[in-house]
Amino acid sequence: MNLIQSTILTSLPAGKKKTPSGWIAFNAPCCVHNGENADRRKRGGIMNSPDGTLSFHCFNCGFKTSYTPGRKISLKTKKWMTWLGIDDNTIKKMVIEAMRLEEADKTAGVEKKKFISFRTKSLPKNSHKLDIWLEKYLKKDLTDRQHRYIDLLLNYLKDRGIGPDWYNFMYSPDMTFDINKRIIIPFYWKGDVVGYTGRLFEKIDKLKYYTDVQPGYVFNMDVQDWSRQFVIVTEGPFDAISISGVSILGSEVNDTQRELIDNLNRKVIVVPDKDKAGSKLIEQAIEYRWSVAFPEWGQGVDDVADAVLKYGRLFTLQSILKSTESNKLKIDLKRKMYGRV
Repeated sequence: MNLIQSTILTSLPAGKKKTPSGWIAFNAPCCVHNGENADRRKRGGIMNSPDGTLSFHCFNCGFKTSYTPGRKISLKTKKWMTWLGIDDNTIKKMVIEAMRLEEADKTAGVEKKKFISFRTKSLPKNSHKLDIWLEKYLKKDLTDRQHRYIDLLLNYLKDRGIGPDWYNFMYSPDMTFDINKRIIIPFYWKGDVVGYTGRLFEKIDKLKYYTDVQPGYVFNMDVQDWSRQFVIVTEGPFDAISISGVSILGSEVNDTQRELIDNLNRKVIVVPDKDKAGSKLIEQAIEYRWSVAFPEWGQGVDDVADAVLKYGRLFTLQSILKSTESNKLKIDLKRKMYGRV
């Protein structure tokens, strides 16, 4: 961690807390400078991305900015640092440090990779964080229909063994594509929303997921724990949320997704679902020289989220690590034994 990152992180307001989804939440200092009332609900969030980027997003006034090592500090970021209470002399030192890091890369002949990026996108109309809807729910400040749907949503999470605070879940009353009957899982890239998926929580004859995703996107990359020496790759977003892994949002990996995952520079462990679709993912894992886990979870447990519901997060993680295989021949043999052919 360099001077810039450490100074920003140590200058965050008191009372900050790290959320299960990886954001560090605190009262945002920007709201009063952008025509809003002072934030008292910890609507500001900062994320430390895998490439070292620090991204700030205020979910109240909408202000956002970021800093990436090896690049200059923007005027917007400087303004935000003054709002954090960082004095001018320290900011000048940080600007000089940013220039030094940029020049060091040039002197060392470091070839800058073309950064993979995704366009920012809008969530469905009137999408708000789940805690805002819960506050209205408790105050009975909802229509009868909204109250019923929030009830169904909460029961759905409970039945899956997922806490409402495990991720930045959202809800919208928008009826387009039955969004009002879905829990919204925003897709983030360096702190920005770049898509989402909506999972039905009501048992109706509709597609389970309505997804707006850009090609090559890998879910949950923003919140990977740098202290881990491995990354767990799952198929579905709830699997990734349950175990703090990443999701390819399907059963096949494309070239961009492979590059993003490999760029994490750690051991890759694939946990395919227990169905025939998982066979393709195992084949790709062998091709990419990734490891594959074959945990014995018993009947009725078909994926990571099911295992977490039945056994808990710690046991599920331990069972994944203990059953991980890296040898190509052994992976193929176990694939056939598990009927994934």
